[in-house]
Amino acid sequence: MKDVVIVSACRTAIGTFGGALKDMIGARIAAVAMKEAIKRAGIDPVTIDDVRFGCCLESCNTLNVTRVGALLAGIPESVTAVTLNRVCISGMEAVLSGTAMIKADMADIILAGGVEHMSGTPYVNFDARWGCRLQDSVFVDSMIRALHCGSYVMPLSDDGPVKSGQPFESLKGKPYIMGHTTELIAQLLNISREEMDEVALRSHNNVERATKNGDFKDEIVPIELPQKKGKPPIIFDKDEHFRPGLTMEQLKALPPAFIPKVGKVTAGNSSGLNDGASAMIIMSAEKAKELGLKPIARIRSSGRGGCHPSVMGLSPVPAVKNLLKNDPRLTLDAFEMIEVNEAFAGQYLGCEKELGLNREITNINGGGIGLGHPVGSTGCRIMVTLIHAMQKHGKTLGLATLCGGGGVSMATSIEML
Repeated sequence: MKDVVIVSACRTAIGTFGGALKDMIGARIAAVAMKEAIKRAGIDPVTIDDVRFGCCLESCNTLNVTRVGALLAGIPESVTAVTLNRVCISGMEAVLSGTAMIKADMADIILAGGVEHMSGTPYVNFDARWGCRLQDSVFVDSMIRALHCGSYVMPLSDDGPVKSGQPFESLKGKPYIMGHTTELIAQLLNISREEMDEVALRSHNNVERATKNGDFKDEIVPIELPQKKGKPPIIFDKDEHFRPGLTMEQLKALPPAFIPKVGKVTAGNSSGLNDGASAMIIMSAEKAKELGLKPIARIRSSGRGGCHPSVMGLSPVPAVKNLLKNDPRLTLDAFEMIEVNEAFAGQYLGCEKELGLNREITNINGGGIGLGHPVGSTGCRIMVTLIHAMQKHGKTLGLATLCGGGGVSMATSIEML
C-alpha cells in the first residue's frame, strides 16, 4: 500500500470569540490557509485531485464551505471539494480520509484541513417558518445548541459509566452541554478543580512563551484584515486567545461555568470559542518523488475510537489503543511528542490518567485551552503544530489525537522525514 506524505502544513493564527476575525467569513479564512499550503508545497493547484476540509458550524451563506473557500483561493473549478463533519475531529477526518483515497489509488494529491468561524454562528428561531401562533417565541443560540451534541434528542441516561451520585443525578434526563461531560469525567475519575486549573495554567503559559519565542512563526500564515477609510490592512499573525501573565490565583477565583457553586469546570479551564483554519498538502510518496518535492513527514498510522457520549472527552483513549493495535510495532513510549487537544482540562486529565501520558512531552506549546479551539480546524491544527514542533526540536515520531462531541475520536501517528 502507498506511503502518504505531507509536503506542506500551515494554519492561520487563532482568533478569539468576537475578536480579530469576527467579520471575516469562514470561507475566506479557509482560503488563506489553502493558498499558503499550495504555495509552500510548490505545486500547481490544477494537480490537486480533491479539496477536503472539516467544518462543524457551516454557514448557510457558504454551504460546502470547502468549495467556496477553494474558489476564493483561486483553485480551478475543475478541482472538486467536500466539507466533512466529524465534530471536533473534522479536520483530522479530512486528512485521514484523504490519506485513504491516496492509498486506494483514488487520488494522488489532496488538499486537506479544516475551518471554523464560531464568531459568525447565528441565533435562530425554530418556530418562525410555519408560524409562531400563540405565546412567545424565542431566539436560540445555535452554537450553544450545537455544543449539546445531540443531547436534546438523547438526554443524559444511566447507561453510561457514571450511573449515580452528583453531578449525575442533577443532570439525568436532561440535555447536557459539553462542559457537563467533563464534570462527569471528573466525578468518574476523581479529578480535582486544582488539577484542572494547573493544566489550564500550563496551557496559557506555554502558549504565551511559545508566542514570545516565535515558536509558532513558521506554521502561521498571516491574514490581512481590511480597514475602513483607506487605512492600511491589519496583519493578523499571532494567536489572540491566551491570557498573558495568567496566574493560579486568577484561575482559582473563577466561578463554575456549568454547575453552580459545586462545579469544577470554569471558563478558565475550558477551551475557547474560536475562529481559524489549518491546511496541508498530502500526496503519495511516489508522486512527491515524481514532482521532485521533499516531504516533511509521513502519515504512519491512525486509529478511531468511541465512548459513551456522557464522557465524550475520554474517546481518545480507545482511539489511541486502536492506533497501537493497527501499528503493532509502536508503543506509547515510542512517541517523542504528543498533541492531545484540550477541549477541557478535566477531559485532558482523563485521557492522561487512562493512557498514562507523559505531560512533559504533551502539548509543549499549549493546547485548546490556551490557543483556542476552532472546532472544525483543530483536528488538522494539532497535526500542523505537532509537525512544526518536532521539526524545531529534532524529533521524529509524534502522536496527535482529540475527542469529539457524542463520544468519537481519531488518532494519527506522524513520522518526520
